[in-house]
Amino acid sequence: MNSELRIPAKEFFIGGKMVGEGRSVFIIAEAGVAHFGSLEKALKLVDLAANAGADAIKFQIFKTDSLISNENQEWKKRLASKELPFAAFLEIQKYCENQEIMFMATAHDEQSLEFLAAMDVPVYKIGSGEVNNWSFFRKVASLGKPVIFSTGMYEMDEIRQAVGVLLEIGNRNLAVLHCVTSYPTPPYAVNLNAIQTIKNELGVITGYSDHTEGFHFPLAAVALGAKIIEKHISLDFDVPNAQDWKVSCGPDNFHLMVDQIRDVESGMGTGVKNPDSLERESLLWARKSLVASRDLKKGETIVPEMLVAKRPGTGISPADTEKLLGRVVNKGIARDTLLKWEFFK
Repeated sequence: MNSELRIPAKEFFIGGKMVGEGRSVFIIAEAGVAHFGSLEKALKLVDLAANAGADAIKFQIFKTDSLISNENQEWKKRLASKELPFAAFLEIQKYCENQEIMFMATAHDEQSLEFLAAMDVPVYKIGSGEVNNWSFFRKVASLGKPVIFSTGMYEMDEIRQAVGVLLEIGNRNLAVLHCVTSYPTPPYAVNLNAIQTIKNELGVITGYSDHTEGFHFPLAAVALGAKIIEKHISLDFDVPNAQDWKVSCGPDNFHLMVDQIRDVESGMGTGVKNPDSLERESLLWARKSLVASRDLKKGETIVPEMLVAKRPGTGISPADTEKLLGRVVNKGIARDTLLKWEFFK
């Protein structure tokens, strides 16, 4: 294989949006199974995500019997009530088109993956639970669309393996999301610096899939270079036998997260440290100038004790103090007067 094909792409399109360095953060509203098996509620989640300005909304698609073995009947029972039929996702996808938001879904079994492929989704998301399931990675990569995968429960070597599998198939359009699989994740366990570690070591587009309460960690992740943010959303809270609501934003605050992410990315700037044009307007009032510390008489010679620095910055700069010392006052100057060069011989 050409060596270039083994290098992850620095940017790529997801649908009509370019993702990568220098591009706007791609925000995914993770609806997951917060519809609790109701198509009506799923459509309301689409409204929530679209009205907030997210780029995409993502659901989880699965057949319970294909996802969970008979060894865990409790989880089978819990997830069966949250399973939507494939036909429902066709309606959700169409509704997303009408609401002008991208439809995404995480397939948790091969049957669901095949269905997503038939839906012609613009991108595939691989959940953290597929860690070490490299045959599944190969199937997703071979579908010829960009791939995003989360890395909850991964060791760094396993992330390397996953990236290697995707590149081996020839799929360079990939992104890796740092993630901690704990609901909710306590602050001490978030480890946001892993975003930079993954980016620097593997040269991939990186992002963050959040499982914390609130949304301050997604904002911090953007400041650390995350180009994709995934955050759970929900219409229901305090739900028994469910965990996603604990880490979700809702109608009251998801739009705030989206708006503040846009503020943070706008505020990242160029990295060149120079006063902004707005900041230059502050120079006149915020900087200091030399003023007379006491009344000065005509004929006196300037010594340091006669000078003090005060606002505004429209007079002689404190940086020019040495140039002023030894000069002779050519007229009387009242205490606290802003000094000007014409006052001296």
